[in-house]
Amino acid sequence: LGMENVRVIRSDVTRYLRQCRMRYDLVFADPPYGIEIIPSLPDLVLNAGILVEVGWFILEHGKNNSFVHHPRFQELRRYGSVHFSIFERSRP
Repeated sequence: LGMENVRVIRSDVTRYLRQCRMRYDLVFADPPYGIEIIPSLPDLVLNAGILVEVGWFILEHGKNNSFVHHPRFQELRRYGSVHFSIFERSRP
């Protein structure tokens, strides 16, 4: 893909957000579709201070979740039953 400084982290999101001291341009989350925390993930990640000012959060989720009314929601991409909601940290 031609990317540099890519870091893959496999961890419980709430635990990682509590201890993370890094800042990222992009955070991609691919949680199990059935976990209860999915609706709160955008706020958890966007408010955790781990994204740079113009950072992006991409959440993979099933069709039963919708984030189009979230204030930082930017775009939805659908690929069959897989959905990707894209959020921008700097968006009001």
